[in-house]
Amino acid sequence: MGTGVDMAQSDGKTMHIPKKICWTLALLALLACLAVGLIVYFVGVSGDCVPIITNEAQNGKPGASDITPKVTDVRLPLHLIPVKYKVQLVPFIIPDNYTIKGYTEISMHCEKAASNVTVHIKDLDLDEDSIRLEDDRGQSLKISEHTYDEEREFYIAQLPADLEPRRNYTLKIHFVAKLDASLKGFYRSTYQDNLGNDVVIATTQFQATDARKAFPCFDEPALKAKFEISLGRTRKHSSISNMPIKADGLGVPMDGTDEYVWDHYEESVPMSTYLLAFVVSDFEYETSAPTGNNVRFRIWARKNALDQIAYAKSIGANILKFFEDYFDEPYPLPKQDMIAIPDFGAGAMENWGLITYRETALLYKPGVSALNYKQRIAVVVSHELAHQWFGNLVTPSWWTDLWLNEGFASYVEYIGVDAVEPGMKILEQFITSELQSVMRIDALTSSHPISITVKHPDEVAEIFDRISYSKGATIIRMMDHFLTTDTFRRGLSNYLKAKRFQAAEQDDLWQFLTEQAHKDNKLARDVTVKDIMDTWTLQMGFPVVNVERNYNTNTASVSQERFLNGNEDEETNDGHDYQWWVPLTFTGVDQSFEDTFPKTWLKPKDKAIKVTGMPDRTTAVIFNVQESSYYRVNYDIKNWQLIIDQLNTDHTLIHVNNRAQIIDDAFNLARAGRLNYTIALGVTQYLSREIEFIPWKAALYGFGYIDTMLERTPAYGEFQRYMKTLIHPLYNRLGFQPKSSDSHLEVSLRASTISWACSVGIQECKEKAKVEYKRWMDMINPDAPGANPINVDQKRPVYCSAIAQGGEEEWDFGWQRYLNSNVGSEKSTILAGLSCSKKLWILNRYLNMSLTEGSGIRSQDGRSVVSNIASNNVGRDITFDFIREKWDVVLDYYAGSSFAISGLLKNVLKDRNTQFDIDEIVQFQENQEGKLSTGQREVKQAIEKGQNNIQWMKANYLTIYDYLKARNTEGRKF
Repeated sequence: MGTGVDMAQSDGKTMHIPKKICWTLALLALLACLAVGLIVYFVGVSGDCVPIITNEAQNGKPGASDITPKVTDVRLPLHLIPVKYKVQLVPFIIPDNYTIKGYTEISMHCEKAASNVTVHIKDLDLDEDSIRLEDDRGQSLKISEHTYDEEREFYIAQLPADLEPRRNYTLKIHFVAKLDASLKGFYRSTYQDNLGNDVVIATTQFQATDARKAFPCFDEPALKAKFEISLGRTRKHSSISNMPIKADGLGVPMDGTDEYVWDHYEESVPMSTYLLAFVVSDFEYETSAPTGNNVRFRIWARKNALDQIAYAKSIGANILKFFEDYFDEPYPLPKQDMIAIPDFGAGAMENWGLITYRETALLYKPGVSALNYKQRIAVVVSHELAHQWFGNLVTPSWWTDLWLNEGFASYVEYIGVDAVEPGMKILEQFITSELQSVMRIDALTSSHPISITVKHPDEVAEIFDRISYSKGATIIRMMDHFLTTDTFRRGLSNYLKAKRFQAAEQDDLWQFLTEQAHKDNKLARDVTVKDIMDTWTLQMGFPVVNVERNYNTNTASVSQERFLNGNEDEETNDGHDYQWWVPLTFTGVDQSFEDTFPKTWLKPKDKAIKVTGMPDRTTAVIFNVQESSYYRVNYDIKNWQLIIDQLNTDHTLIHVNNRAQIIDDAFNLARAGRLNYTIALGVTQYLSREIEFIPWKAALYGFGYIDTMLERTPAYGEFQRYMKTLIHPLYNRLGFQPKSSDSHLEVSLRASTISWACSVGIQECKEKAKVEYKRWMDMINPDAPGANPINVDQKRPVYCSAIAQGGEEEWDFGWQRYLNSNVGSEKSTILAGLSCSKKLWILNRYLNMSLTEGSGIRSQDGRSVVSNIASNNVGRDITFDFIREKWDVVLDYYAGSSFAISGLLKNVLKDRNTQFDIDEIVQFQENQEGKLSTGQREVKQAIEKGQNNIQWMKANYLTIYDYLKARNTEGRKF
């Protein structure tokens, strides 16, 4: 050890790690080795231990616990632009000694004179003695000082003289990093093999700003460069990265050790740091059938889950090929890998050429996994493959335009799935899953514009929300309709070709779409896509379009105003005049619903416009054909009554999307005090004859809000009796057991129906659920293949109902099945069912398990457990108590997942409707000021929603109570 430690480089030379690092950490390393009785081969020197990096900073450099971001000017200086990286990493997957040894060369072009080199690092221990800066002649330049800006996560090499513009320079750095379990950066994930042994792998999650945790880099999306990656591994492992391994680069011997080898990868195309990915594991793969595009497509999983990759294998390559045709742009890499990671903070990540997934988003086992998981896999795979063009090929210049990245993928994911799975009717489901869902959030004063300025990396996590994803998808879908699909696709293709391998902003896309729209005569010459879309992206919210018909002249006066979920007297005036470019489409119920091209536009400065072409006075008009645009519609009372009459006479004359729209608009207009609830509930009277999933889904969500508002009031019994009158006919028609003739959406509707039927107390449903679960409990070997008698697509409602009716025996049986299952979707379904218990002590025990390492609940699943218990009317209050009491523990436990805190708080704080409830949330907000992490907006929205709910109760409780009593006393029997 006297001369340091050498690690082989890809050029056959050695990478020298001077003795400073080794001596600094030698004692800790030696103690670790002695404790476990191991002799470990360190890179280059047999017999040395791999150094352990503690949580504290080494050599006075910043550790994670020291960084408390306070600044907002966190962008790198741009006097140097990265051109190419050489990155060499060896993750040591060794118990109690998880570290990464690394070396990076960054080739940079100097744009203007400056006396420093500034790059991002986070939780890295740099060996300052090894840091070198060379010019393009190979001359070493003096570094006068090494400094660290902890708040900005910068390493700065201070120079005694300026760098020269138009010259190239190379920075070389040796470093050590932690291979922690944070779910961020280059981290470790653990699973159990068939023998019950823990197996550890090394994997990555760099979006948005965690590449800097793996190696020093220019960690901003616009700063693209080429990458040449080398990964060190043991001979028993394999590695994968974005590019294929070089022809002569597989398993290259590493100097000084027989245990470790190198995998050297081909040079990448220009790409952003957040899209890099590495996995070192013992996983195996299968290759998809070729699609004629010369792209090698592989699906990877742990060995004991390979039987669950067939579905992803069957659709992935076909979706990739479809998008090549859709975008009219070939996929630019020679291969595409998709891998299921046991511990993963998000759903999936679109790393270029190596997409990483949570297991439930990629693995599907027929006969065990429900159909909704199959659909989820199709949607997530399609979403991530769409990103290979929109986000990877052309990347947002900064996180302000994250919405364009995610919104676009969230729209075309539906198109990709529809191309390979038309039977799923996924395009219909967009209405309820995306558009109507996000309207509920965007109708709050605490919403935010879709395009939002991001100043600090911590703020990025806050905008990975429904606004960026679902509203983004919805307004892009609207644009597809008002430009028409051919114009939209041609403009999009032109944009991708012109901007390939570059970064762009939303205005760049608007420019290409405008040019194509003018060429195809889809927009007036004096109107641009930017004019229209800026009103949807730069201000929050959306309009309600008010339609007041003149039945004598067959015209209508049409106006717009911002729609808010709160009552009108609660609206806040923030000084902004909310107006939009609104594409108006409409049709009579006796006419076609196929034309979604605007008949006219409602412009921002129009107070009201006169629209001609209304149907005759006896016929209802429907605006927003197929709910193709992002707005609600409110009509005069006569037109509402005509709609109700048509639904009761022949609802099939109205397009299924518009039936869902009418129900959703009516419920939400009533909720906001813009429509009487007698009209809104009147719209649902026809439902006993409705057989389509989409209108029912919209209706059940509307009833779901009323359910949560009434469940702690004297009116709840009347509400349950009323819901039985709606649900029982549907339950009887669909039946408890599946039919061979069931369509995809009928399967989904049956699951929703059973869930509601059991929850509102239909005794037949509850008894069937209890009996089915008991049959499973009585099995000699309940974990044997095929032993579970419960239909795969009814597991979630049956588990929930049976556990809710049962006690400790039923709960413990479910928990043991969770522990024994090898299928991620089944484990997730059981976890949800266990949260349905009505025993407070069991729920309290479950909450504590969700925050206990080693309890059996992965950290990635803990927030779902907490959220599901919070949705249980028995568990709601104890969950909030639990979170308040253990907030510091919660923050520490979920610190690795930027998505966990916001999602957890959203569910824990929802559905409050008393002043006492709101006061408690406000007190929690005040007590934890500065410690709410990425959940600040969720707390603010919970307070606003709660205040709206209080107003709703004052305005509507008695009206609805009286309506329900009147309907229930009309002689209906159940």
